[in-house]
Amino acid sequence: MNSINMALRYQQLLSFTPTSTEKLLIGNCIFNFLLFKKPFMKKMILLAGAFCFTLVASHVCAQSINNRNWKAFFTDPINDTLTLHVHSDSSFVTNSKGEVMLRTNCILNADTLTLSDYGEGEHTCPDAKGKYKINLNGKSLTLSLIDDPCDGRAHALDGVKWTEAGKL
Repeated sequence: MNSINMALRYQQLLSFTPTSTEKLLIGNCIFNFLLFKKPFMKKMILLAGAFCFTLVASHVCAQSINNRNWKAFFTDPINDTLTLHVHSDSSFVTNSKGEVMLRTNCILNADTLTLSDYGEGEHTCPDAKGKYKINLNGKSLTLSLIDDPCDGRAHALDGVKWTEAGKL
């Protein structure tokens, strides 16, 4: 095709005016596209939003106890208020005098806390991993026993209501 023919063809395309039938067909194509694409897009956006909300909710729950201090009173044999200092990978428990009673590695995963004590001390279980469900309600924390071979820790932590003492 030579340049004169191309120029004429281009001019014809620019001056194209659709007939009423062509307008109707184009309108129907656009309408069908929007009609069938919108529900699909809405579903995709809704699905993506639900997925993001789930990720954020699980992340928020796991992170919400992180870098905070939690206090609870324990009766016999301790008879003292203990503070649980939660960090991203480790935690420790102090008594009301600030003395460290035990140290533990902790893993936060969604709404589950896994504890593994290390070091020596009267209240440690160095070779036992305990799993607890995190129940967070405002400024109170309750750990519910999932599995813990350390009877002392399981008895001490299961169902005890901890109150937030502040962020680190």
